[in-house]
Amino acid sequence: MTVSSPTPLSKVRFADPRAVISNAIKAFLPPEQIDVADYAALHRYLDNRGGGYVGRWSHDEAPYLVGPMRALSSRNHLTTAVVGPARSGKTAIGQNWMCQSIDADPADMLVYSATDAMIEEYVKAEINPLIDSHKRLKDKQGKLPRDNSMHFKKFTGMWVQFLAASYRNLIQKSAPRIIITELDACDGNAYELASVRRQSFMYESMVLAESHPDMAAGANPDKWTAGVMSLYRDSDRHIWYWPCPNCNAYSSPNPMGQRVMTLDWPADTPLDEIKEAARLVCPCCGSLIEDKWRRAMNRDGVWVGAGQTISKSGDISGELVAKEIAGFWITGAMSPFVIGGIGSLAYEMEKARRAVENGEEEAVQKLKDVTVKRWGLPFEPPKSVGSIDANVIADRAEQSLTLGTVPPDVRFLTGSVDVQARHFEGFVRGWGKDGESWVIDYFKMPADPATSPDDWDALLVRLYAHVYPLADNPRKGMKILAAGYDSGGQDGVTLQAYDAWRRARKRGHVRFLGKVDGRDAWTLLPLKGASGINAPSLLVTYPETQRKDRFAAARGDVPLGIFNPNTAKDVVALQLQKAETGPLYVHFPAALRAGEAPHPFFDQLVAENRLANGRWEKPTSSTRNEALDLMVMTNVMANLHGLRRLDWTSPPSWAAPHDSNVLVVDMPTPVQQLAESLKSVTQAVTPAPAPPPQPAESMAERMKRLAQQFGSGKF
Repeated sequence: MTVSSPTPLSKVRFADPRAVISNAIKAFLPPEQIDVADYAALHRYLDNRGGGYVGRWSHDEAPYLVGPMRALSSRNHLTTAVVGPARSGKTAIGQNWMCQSIDADPADMLVYSATDAMIEEYVKAEINPLIDSHKRLKDKQGKLPRDNSMHFKKFTGMWVQFLAASYRNLIQKSAPRIIITELDACDGNAYELASVRRQSFMYESMVLAESHPDMAAGANPDKWTAGVMSLYRDSDRHIWYWPCPNCNAYSSPNPMGQRVMTLDWPADTPLDEIKEAARLVCPCCGSLIEDKWRRAMNRDGVWVGAGQTISKSGDISGELVAKEIAGFWITGAMSPFVIGGIGSLAYEMEKARRAVENGEEEAVQKLKDVTVKRWGLPFEPPKSVGSIDANVIADRAEQSLTLGTVPPDVRFLTGSVDVQARHFEGFVRGWGKDGESWVIDYFKMPADPATSPDDWDALLVRLYAHVYPLADNPRKGMKILAAGYDSGGQDGVTLQAYDAWRRARKRGHVRFLGKVDGRDAWTLLPLKGASGINAPSLLVTYPETQRKDRFAAARGDVPLGIFNPNTAKDVVALQLQKAETGPLYVHFPAALRAGEAPHPFFDQLVAENRLANGRWEKPTSSTRNEALDLMVMTNVMANLHGLRRLDWTSPPSWAAPHDSNVLVVDMPTPVQQLAESLKSVTQAVTPAPAPPPQPAESMAERMKRLAQQFGSGKF
């Protein structure tokens, strides 16, 4: 037996006492104070070697993720809810939170997904590679086999459990930090059950819930009763705004925005050309924006929450509404990770819509998948608008109503004008509580809209000056609050429509009543129907210039109301289907009926058919639909002035009862009204000087001709 000699003391390696003391001191130091967003920027590394970005995390890739990450460190919220499509980066929010917790701010964490299979795939494909590629995390992971299983991972000062969102798993666990991935794919009330598991930690706790909006039952917030959209509904509702690269005005790719930037493409474009044709449309200058600009737009983007407003120049004002849930809504148009960009989004949407229109199998489900998972929007199933019979509506016409008079329940009037080749068709509608309405007037004026400024002046003077007698007090009458008119048609009509607006404003016949829902509310407004089915319900823009001064004296001084005719006709169809008086019901005077069927006015109201893709179309190009268009435009003008939001217990002065309504005036005599109308026309601040009157026309003949233009002498 050989006995080895001991190692000389001079050759023994001892630990550095300074390192031992340093490490011991570090154990007593508080964790690094750094929020999730800053931690990701400093320490997160992306290793998408199978394809995709490789390198350090950069907020420039998806700046909209910063807001939700900062909310996770907030002590003012208990929950962060993130709505978004696939490939938008929302899952990375939870991963960055996990990294920051493990490395800088330890606290136990529960991670839920819908099923065991989804959890297993998530851990294998995302979490394990994430830990392996970050030495700061790997060094803090436990070394025992039980510290690194599929469902449980132990780190210094904390653990993370990965579980299916089953009832059993949701009621038997407890942790201050909880992540629920794809909430809307989970069964039952997963959020409510998970939220209970952190109650004892109070404001030191946080739940992150992210998902596509699968469970929202439509675009109306009243239908957001389940899933992630129900959380967003109850949150401080952050919406992303970015600047247009052409005019620098801020708008939002979110349909709930104050000013909405839509993704649009020509309706008749062949399917294989849509990817190239798709463009974002700026609501402020009308410019078409290519996909290549989205990165720069995102880089300058900002989140704006409930209670706040953002000006076109990007200035945010107002106080954020205090809520326990911080809500953020990402849309597909925001995501830089969508393969093919906005062209791909447009292609998939149009393909799905055409499948629905063609009646293909499971087409509606495919449309829902595109809407929810690619666009990040709640799905509104294609509406099946029942056939509305013109005779049924005509039979509801009321003998007690007199065309040209204002019933007692009417609070304000809106007007509309449709431009035809040889005449104007005018329409006036009265509005009462909760959107109940009455048809007040329907008239035609001979005119040459493409070439005659006088005819336009006569029309706009009538809209401004005409007073409709009250049915219960004929010595009093009501003026029109606001009127919109078609600004398109044959060559020359648009130019005449804009110039007529300018002259009306110089006469003092146009007023700006401020902003309503972020839109400029004018009492007279040229209108135009948008071509894209995704267009917002209504925008007021100034299309002749990109200058910010909308009241400039030269170009860009004429507002244009651009509305979505398809959604607007959905509303009219709903109104016409109301069979009982009350909210949304439309009252028609019997004078609109013909002696016997058919009744042309009512036939025009139901002239168009709604296709499965949501578009409204005439069955033939020769079908007359003027009455429907006029109804739509009176709706547009009423909504521009806030009809849907009116507080009828304390209405504005123009919607007050008749005895205090500022639009109710003494009825002028016919001679007084004619004289005032003539004065208004002749005092127009002068376009080009009028040609001298022809000797053959006496003053009496001139007054007679003008009286005919104003509607057969009815003033």
